[in-house]
Amino acid sequence: MPENVLSPRGLRLVGLTAAAALLLSGCVNSGEESDSGAAEAQAQPITATSVPAEELPSAAEDYTAYYDQDIEWTSCEETMMCADVTVPMDWAEPGAQEDLEIRIISSQTGGDDAEHLLTNPGGPGSSGYDAVADSLSVAFSEELIEHYNIIGFDPRGVHRSAPVTCLDDAEMDEYREQVSEEQLDDASSYAEARESAAELAAQCESESGALLGHVDSLSAVRDMDVIRAVLDQDELNYLGFSYGTKLGMTYAEHYGDRVGRFVLDGMLDVSIDAHELNKGQALGFEVALENYAQWCIEQETCPAGDTVEEVIEGVQELFAGVAETPVQGADGRTVNVSTLVSGFITPMYSREAWPVLSEAMSVALGQEDFTMFQYFADLQAGRSPDGSYEWINSFAFNAVMCLDYPMPQDQEQIDAEFEEVSEQAPTFGPYLGHRAVICGEWPAENVSEPWNPDLGEVDELLMIGTTGDPATPVEWAENMHEQVPQSSLIIREGEGHLAYRAGNGCVDEAVDRYLIGGELTEGRTDC
Repeated sequence: MPENVLSPRGLRLVGLTAAAALLLSGCVNSGEESDSGAAEAQAQPITATSVPAEELPSAAEDYTAYYDQDIEWTSCEETMMCADVTVPMDWAEPGAQEDLEIRIISSQTGGDDAEHLLTNPGGPGSSGYDAVADSLSVAFSEELIEHYNIIGFDPRGVHRSAPVTCLDDAEMDEYREQVSEEQLDDASSYAEARESAAELAAQCESESGALLGHVDSLSAVRDMDVIRAVLDQDELNYLGFSYGTKLGMTYAEHYGDRVGRFVLDGMLDVSIDAHELNKGQALGFEVALENYAQWCIEQETCPAGDTVEEVIEGVQELFAGVAETPVQGADGRTVNVSTLVSGFITPMYSREAWPVLSEAMSVALGQEDFTMFQYFADLQAGRSPDGSYEWINSFAFNAVMCLDYPMPQDQEQIDAEFEEVSEQAPTFGPYLGHRAVICGEWPAENVSEPWNPDLGEVDELLMIGTTGDPATPVEWAENMHEQVPQSSLIIREGEGHLAYRAGNGCVDEAVDRYLIGGELTEGRTDC
C-alpha cells in the first residue's frame, strides 16, 4: 500500500473523517496494494445493479430459498438471542456472487408470541445490533420493550454483516492524521487528490471485493424484507432513526403492502441530491452553533466570549488556527482540523453534552490542549483508547453514499458546490469536504438517485423532526410530510439530533401509542 492513503491535498475534497460524523449519529486487516492495482480498479469497475421491486417478488423461484429459510437462534449478550439471515450479495443475480450473512439480534423482551419491531439507528454504517445490545433501555421506552421483541440488525457492509473494510488500525490512524496544507484549486492538485482517492479505493477493493458494489440502500431494504419473512411477520413494524428513515422510506416505496406501523425519526429528505444534503447539514450545524452560543453566554462563564457573535468567531478562529497549524495530542498523534471538527460536532448532537463541549473549548483555548476533542473524534471514528478500532464505519458510510447518490466529476461544478456550502455555512462548510472525488474513483458505479416518494400502497406512517436538529434539519421532515399525504408529522421543539427518548413526553407518548396501540393523530402535531 502507498505510504499515504490520502495525500495532504487530497483530504479537503474527500473530507471523509469529518463528513462521516454528520449523517446521520472492528478491527480490520489490510494487505499491500501497488499503484498498478489502483489503475486496474479504475479501469475495471465493479458492476452494481439496482432492480425495480416489481421484478423481485418474494415468491419468485430465485428467491424462495431466502424467504423460506429457517434461521438458528443462539444465546447472545447474556439475555438476548442472535441469528444470521442469508441474503444474496447481488439481488439482480442471486447465486452469481457469494451469499451474505446479515446478523440480527432480538431483545426477547416481549415473549414468544410477541410481535417484532425492527430498528435501525442511522449512519449509513451504524450498527443496529449494538443499538439493541448496548442501549436498549436508553433508546426504547419500557412499554415498547415489554410489548415487542425489538430486533436490531447490522445492514450489509456494516460491522457483523459482511463489513466493508479498507485499512487496519495503524493505517486508519495514519489516514486520520493526514494534514491538508493546500487548497485544491488547480488541475495538478485535483490530479493528486484523485490519485490518492484511487489508491484508497484500490485498498478497499482489495479487502472488500465485489461487496463494494452491493451495499446500496435498496439492497439493504431487500434484506429487511427477508428479515420480515424469517420472523414470520406479514407486515414489518419499524422504528428508524436518521439514515434509518431513508431505509424506511425505501422499504415503503417498494414494499408498501407489507408496511405495518412505521415510525421515522430524524427524517432524511430522500428527494434531495448529495449537494443539498451536505449543504442542509452544514447549515443545520450553523444553527446549532448559534443555539449553543446563546446557551453558553447565559452560563456563569462562557470560554469563547460574551456574545453570540464572539462565541461563533471564537470557534471559527479555533478551527482556522488548527487548519493552519495542526497540534500534537497527548498521545503523540496529530490533531488536525478534520479531527477537531469531528470532535466538535459530536457533542453538538445532544443539548445535554453542551457543558462538556464548553469544557473542551475552555481547555483548548486556555491551555491549547485538544485532548477532549480528540477523544470525541475517536468516539465517532470507533477508536478505543488502546488504539484498536472496533468498527470503522466511515468506509461503509462512503461505500453507501457513492452507490446511493450521483456525484459531479467536473472540477468547476465541484468547486462551485464547495464554495456555496462554505459561503452559506462559514463555520463548518469549509471543513466538510466534497465526496465527489472519492466517489469518482470508487470501484463501483452509482446505482441510485434521489426520488420523489409515491407510497400509494401505504396506509399510514409517522414522521418526526426536531426544530434544532443539526444533522437532519426539521425542514426535511416537513418536506417529506408534504410529499407523503398518508403521513402524520410530529415536530419536537428542542435541540439535538432525534426526538424519541430525548426527554419530551409528548413525543414519547405519541410514538408508543402508535407502535403499541395503533393510535395515530392525523396531520401535524407540535410537541
